[in-house]
Amino acid sequence: MNIYTKITFLLAFIFLSGTVWGQRDVPKTLYLKDGSFVLGSLVGKSTTEYIWQLSDGTQIKFPKELVRDVKEPKKGFQYFDRGKMRRTKGFYGRILAGAFLEKKIAEYSSVDHAPSVNLTVGYKLHSKLSVGIGTGFDRYVQGPPIIPLYLDLSGDVFNKAITPYYKLSVGFGFDTPTKEQKVNTNVNYDGGFLVHPSLGVKFYTRSNVAWIFDFGYRFQRYDRQIIWDDNPERWTLQRTTIRIGMEF
Repeated sequence: MNIYTKITFLLAFIFLSGTVWGQRDVPKTLYLKDGSFVLGSLVGKSTTEYIWQLSDGTQIKFPKELVRDVKEPKKGFQYFDRGKMRRTKGFYGRILAGAFLEKKIAEYSSVDHAPSVNLTVGYKLHSKLSVGIGTGFDRYVQGPPIIPLYLDLSGDVFNKAITPYYKLSVGFGFDTPTKEQKVNTNVNYDGGFLVHPSLGVKFYTRSNVAWIFDFGYRFQRYDRQIIWDDNPERWTLQRTTIRIGMEF
């Protein structure tokens, strides 16, 4: 065997070895029948069990009757420790519910807290930037109930399963008829501009759901006008907001 033949066999051996090990190191997801899953690579398989290797090199044996499927990881997702995951690209939905809290400004003034439910749908361009549109229902006591329609920008701060996140909503709040309007047709309301910056914490889970705790500040404008008065009263409702919800 001459030197060229030896080199050819050596290169072929290196190539085939690299191919075999490369196949073993391809990350996959092992789904169990109880709904959980494990990330890693399949290094062995028999008629009774799967031998699964974690990213740290630890090997675990799973009886076949507990395993539902082995698949490639979902595209557009990032995986964290213990199988927690988040969507990094694609469509999403978010629902937040809570209260807009007013500070008491005088001894005899009444406090006007407002319950709120908001729903946003949009597209994640990146884990740190999502664009969406939203609506909801904000029930102010001082003024008409508001149906908001807004543009929403948001994103995560860190690449972790528990991360701070930011959100900015800008849009318009549309007024809805009130009891006062039904009884007194001389009073008219008009909605107005809204802006709502907020910060929060997002908790990713092992399913495609993240729990959210969010606090911020809502500015909502509206006009109240009595028919015989040419000068409408312009109000800017300012509320500290506390909300909880989920992203899916």
